[in-house]
Amino acid sequence: MAKMDDESLVHLLITREEDSSSYVWGQLGAERESAMRQYHRLPYGNEEEGWSQVVTSDVQDTVEWILPDLLDVFCTTDEAVVFEPTKPGDEKGAQQATQAVNYVFHKQNNGFLTLYTAFKDALIVRNGCIMWRKETKSEITEQPFNGASAEMLAMLQQGDLDEGMRDDERAEHDSETQPDKPEFEIIEATPREVMGPMGPTIVFDGRLKKTEEVTKIKVEAFEPENLLIARRWNSPLLQDCPYVCRMMQVTLSELHEMGFDSVTSEELAGSDGSSFSADQSFRLNRVGQSDAEFAAGRQGYAESADESQTEGWLRIEFVRVDYDGDGIAELRCIYRVNETILSNEPCNHIPIATASPILNTHRWDGMSIADIVSDLQVLHTELMRQTLNSLYLSNNPRTKVLTDANWSPLANIDDLLDSRPGGIIRQRDMNAVSEHVTPFTGQQSFPMLEYVQGMREARTGVTRYNQGMDADSLNKTASGIKQIKTAGQQRIKLIARIFAETLLKPCMQGILKLLTDGGMQRVSMRLRGEFVEYDPNEWRDQYDTTINVGLGSGDREIQSVFLNTILAQQLNLVQGGMGSVLVTEKNIYTTLSKMVENAGYKNVGEFWTDPSKAPKTVEQKKQEASQAAQAQFQQQAQLQMQTIQAKAQADMQLAQMKAQIDAEMEKIRSATKLQEHRGQLELQATNDDRDAQRELMKAEYEAKLEEMRLQLDKYKVDHDNATRLVIAQLGQVAPVEPMMQQANMVINAQAGML
Repeated sequence: MAKMDDESLVHLLITREEDSSSYVWGQLGAERESAMRQYHRLPYGNEEEGWSQVVTSDVQDTVEWILPDLLDVFCTTDEAVVFEPTKPGDEKGAQQATQAVNYVFHKQNNGFLTLYTAFKDALIVRNGCIMWRKETKSEITEQPFNGASAEMLAMLQQGDLDEGMRDDERAEHDSETQPDKPEFEIIEATPREVMGPMGPTIVFDGRLKKTEEVTKIKVEAFEPENLLIARRWNSPLLQDCPYVCRMMQVTLSELHEMGFDSVTSEELAGSDGSSFSADQSFRLNRVGQSDAEFAAGRQGYAESADESQTEGWLRIEFVRVDYDGDGIAELRCIYRVNETILSNEPCNHIPIATASPILNTHRWDGMSIADIVSDLQVLHTELMRQTLNSLYLSNNPRTKVLTDANWSPLANIDDLLDSRPGGIIRQRDMNAVSEHVTPFTGQQSFPMLEYVQGMREARTGVTRYNQGMDADSLNKTASGIKQIKTAGQQRIKLIARIFAETLLKPCMQGILKLLTDGGMQRVSMRLRGEFVEYDPNEWRDQYDTTINVGLGSGDREIQSVFLNTILAQQLNLVQGGMGSVLVTEKNIYTTLSKMVENAGYKNVGEFWTDPSKAPKTVEQKKQEASQAAQAQFQQQAQLQMQTIQAKAQADMQLAQMKAQIDAEMEKIRSATKLQEHRGQLELQATNDDRDAQRELMKAEYEAKLEEMRLQLDKYKVDHDNATRLVIAQLGQVAPVEPMMQQANMVINAQAGML
């Protein structure tokens, strides 16, 4: 398959956006607008002038009473999420990751406000949304200096400004800072002359500015209408969703800070977003701005001299698509303005989570508290209006006026319309004016109002006992009230568990992924009164995640009873002599710590001291010194015994080794002698063979030499006879003997050569 080009990718993204937005900005948007109208108690549109127009606050009351319990569940502990190790050796990394991730969520970001916004959105408009991402900005830090020389100014420009910071400021500053080189600048330096030991000296007073690039993890809750999810997605967990998009309203300045300098104000102002959906329009109307005014305002910024404040919509899309043409769809993160792709990078997770208080199985969008209370609010409103109308008529009866035959009133109508105390009514007949009494029938509505109230409590779990109210029809005993409150809290506990698993858990896991992606500096924080520093690069991004769902007020009372019982049993065991077996100082400290946390206090160190960190008393030091001396004596005695045993064992091993070596040497000697004897025999046999061959060769040589001598003698005789014959033929008279001698010499020379 061929690689996908940008034009095809943009077409795919627009198609998926339109499919998702048709539901989110259509049917779902209208239902969300209705829920927000009921929460804000806006008129229904069926009101009549002169009659009651009251709107009851069932949705608002239920949401506002559930919120405190939900926030109390997650904000009463510093470790709302705990990472657990998945294999040996991960214990330290998991503990550090737990502390760092909770610190980033609650301290570096406003964790309370993020949870409050997301929870409230979910309770009203079905979905609460959270996004986490890295954000890099330029941070400027200024520090004054006084009496600095020129050399000191040079050192200040190369130094660190952290010396003037408090410890908590330095911890937060360091945890957000990348190891990029900061830029220093002297923004003000006023010279003055002072008298020094060597005479007058010029020093400077002023301010030093440090500019550095700071990268931190930003966690924020955003509007649910700006979250687009594939229409057919069937789970509130979005990590495997084929299409997720956040519509983010940004200014041109913010886009440029993100690194997208190529975007112009006209392009950004022309980008459409969720501003025309029903729920977003309602938000604009709440601040007195219509859709047309909002669009005109954006265009006005684009045409003004300050283009940096031009507003528009940035689409941050996470889509699974086969972009590289390998036949496998991969997850990609795309930043887009209209049809212009600003960034297209692969990613390993979707940094967005959403949750609903009531889950619809096989759907990503669930139900809100407003959905299950809105019909009761309509019914309650109608009953309340009818009751008030009856009360109005009963307290303010109509007036009957007699008329004559021509229908002219026998009393002054203006006087009757004037209801001032002590006013005068003029009439021509004493019976001309009388009241038309309407009996009050509102008491007949009271049972129905009580029934509606009971239905709301059954649906939501928010009872009048949770609100500090009382009712004559309910059980007033302490145990009965506790049972009612506990039963009502079960519904809220379920909502808390849903939020924990679908919203908070993915968020914390995502923060850990961003910390371990690389490029993050060591994280410094203040933990339980002490400063610690962790390196995220030493952690893994895969730990088992556990959500610590906190306790409601009723559960705290029960938990407090259990903890007091446990503490009493621990102290009894210590006093009874079993403490050294079953109970340690650490066990008692843990129980006391849980009691402090259960009371709502986060810093346990203000109440109890960890035994491992407690200062030691004189007696403890003496006891430890005695124990150390005794341990040292025992260690020395044990070391001496081990030395003696080791020496004896070494001597025994040495004797055994010597015996083995002697036996091996004897075997080697025997084998060597045998080998030498065999070698001698083989050498003797070889020498005998060589001597025999030599004798044979000598005999053959002597025989050959004898044969050559015989041939030479024959040659001499033949040569002598021939010479004599030649001489005889020549008839020379020369002596024969000298010639014979010369011939023999020649022959002997030739024989020697042979």
